[in-house]
Amino acid sequence: EDNVKLQKQRRMEKNLLSQFASQFAEASLTSLVESFNAQVGNRGFNSARAAHDHALIDELVRRGVDVSAISDGHSISFAHHVALDESAMKLVIQG
Repeated sequence: EDNVKLQKQRRMEKNLLSQFASQFAEASLTSLVESFNAQVGNRGFNSARAAHDHALIDELVRRGVDVSAISDGHSISFAHHVALDESAMKLVIQG
């Protein structure tokens, strides 16, 4: 029974990740940065949030944006708002 629950949860997470990935693929860079900033200070965490955050960072990276100011490749920091430095194609911490 636990295994069935786990499989259902993984399927749901994959579907969410796919939905977010599609949504972000169509979004402007400005919109992606706004999506990130909307999460700053949000302490809630669940599988939907994880899928959202993962898809968001993946899309930024796919577009060639340097996300090293907020991600080390393993974890993402939502401690500060960011802006996109378009000339360098990198996220920079605000304030």
